[in-house]
Amino acid sequence: MRAFDSYIHKMTQKPIFHKEFFAKMHTFKELEFVDVEDLSMLKLLGLPITKYNNYAFTLETLSTPITQGKFCIVDIEANGSKPTLHQIIEIGAVMIENGKEVAEFSSLAKADVLPDSIEQLTGISLSALQNAPSLSSVLEAFRLFIKDAVFVAHNVNFDYYFISYSLEQAGFGPLLNRRLDTIDLAKKCIEAPKYGLGALTDYLGIGFENHHRALCDAKATAQVFFKALEKLPEEVQTVEQLIDFTKPHNQKKKKKEKPVKPTDTSL
Repeated sequence: MRAFDSYIHKMTQKPIFHKEFFAKMHTFKELEFVDVEDLSMLKLLGLPITKYNNYAFTLETLSTPITQGKFCIVDIEANGSKPTLHQIIEIGAVMIENGKEVAEFSSLAKADVLPDSIEQLTGISLSALQNAPSLSSVLEAFRLFIKDAVFVAHNVNFDYYFISYSLEQAGFGPLLNRRLDTIDLAKKCIEAPKYGLGALTDYLGIGFENHHRALCDAKATAQVFFKALEKLPEEVQTVEQLIDFTKPHNQKKKKKEKPVKPTDTSL
C-alpha cells in the first residue's frame, strides 16, 4: 500500500482539516508536479474529495449510496507482468452509474514487442498493436473516462498499479481512485468452488466470450459485481462501506474445531 493510500484511509474515519490535508499532500513524491491545493486537479487524478464544511475535507464515497455510486470496471492486457519492464497493450472498461452500465472504453495500445505466449493467450497480433494508438494517448483517454469513479477489477492491485505506474511514466500522474477487488467481494458474497474469473463466470452462468480480451473480461467482471451486490448484507449501504466490507481483513475467520480428546474405553 502506498503511503498516500494509508493517509487517505484516515479520511474514511473522520474529516481532515484543510491545513493538515494540504500540508500532507505536499509530502507525497508522486504528487510533486500537482497543485495539490486545487481540488479539481485531485478529483481529475481520481480522488473523490469534497468539502465537509468550511474547515475540513471528506470523501464523497462516505455518503454516496451504492445505488448512486460510480464504479469503473477495468481490465488490462499487457505484454508481461511487471510494469517496470513491460507495457499495457489493451485497456477495457465499463462505467456503472446509478446501478446501470452507461459507457464502455476499449482500446489497443501501440507496442513493438509481443511474446508468442501473450499472442496465443489473447489472440492479439503484433501487427494490430503496431497500428494501434500510442499508449500515452490511450492512457490520457482512460484518465478522462474513469475520472473519480471507484476502480474495480478482478485482482484489482495488478490492473490498478500497472495503469497508475504507466500514467506516471507518461506524465499524467498516478491513480488516486478508491479501489475494489471483485475477487474479495465475491468471496464475501458468493459461495463458489473457485474465484478465478473464468471459473466464477462458469459457476454463475454468466456468458463469457473472448476471455483474456480486456473489454470482454471487464464486462464479465461487471456481471460478477452485480451478482455479488445482490447478496450484500443490509447494513452495507454506502460506497465506502462497500469498499471496507470487501477488504480481506473483514472476512470472517472460521473457528477451528477443538480436537476431541479420545475417551479411554479401558476404564
